[in-house]
Amino acid sequence: MKLLIAGFGDLGSTLAQTCLTTPGWQQTKILAVRRNPPAATPDTEISWIKADLSKAETLAGVAEQARDITHVVYCAAPGERTEAAYRATYLTGLQNLLTALNTAEPRPQLLFVSSTAVYDSQAQGLLDESSPTAPRGFNGKILLEAEHWLQTNWPSALILRLSGIYGPGKSGLLGSIAAGTTTIPASPDFVANRIHIEDAARAILHLFDRKASGVFIGTDSHPMPLATLYRKLAAMLGAPEPKQGEPSPMMGKKKTVQSKVVVNGF
Repeated sequence: MKLLIAGFGDLGSTLAQTCLTTPGWQQTKILAVRRNPPAATPDTEISWIKADLSKAETLAGVAEQARDITHVVYCAAPGERTEAAYRATYLTGLQNLLTALNTAEPRPQLLFVSSTAVYDSQAQGLLDESSPTAPRGFNGKILLEAEHWLQTNWPSALILRLSGIYGPGKSGLLGSIAAGTTTIPASPDFVANRIHIEDAARAILHLFDRKASGVFIGTDSHPMPLATLYRKLAAMLGAPEPKQGEPSPMMGKKKTVQSKVVVNGF
């Protein structure tokens, strides 16, 4: 098998490491697409392709190996939180990559990492894969546009909507709580939906093993009041309890769960 990981950040790196310990995936050859790959790596299973997904002319290396690729994971992330960056990463980049893979026959299994941001963040109650998508922010709108484009142009593709990722390399929240800069909204309706980065990687491989298609949610299915989470994290860190403040645009009231179970132990 040959796995192409388009966007080799925290999730891509975790996915590559997960392959090494997952039965049936240990011998997988990995191609990693990154704008600035390392000069050298001790992991001989990874071959680097220097490319910018938003620029089609840089993807010649992908096109050259397209016929040997059996699996593709698109898990690129924008470098900044702007509408232009999101569109370049999630829509233009995805379109460019699929164009580069057009010569592959048969088509590789492809999984697009999306987000639960495609749902209405202020909707209350439990949301699953069958719930209406009604994003309020530009991030969710662009991700949903990319999903629709992918379903039209690559119907067999998998879409994995991840809730908030935590784990190694994802310590921004912990840092802000420790520094005392995180605040808790006054309303108790705001909810945290999370998934550990290693569970997200295992979910990807599990979906590939099942030869699944369609839309899945990747979450631990245990939504928690935001205030409860932040207070418990502060206590574990020995930090002061977060003060009350206005909710940020990133905070929502939805509770995401899976109607389709993809990995035991989520």
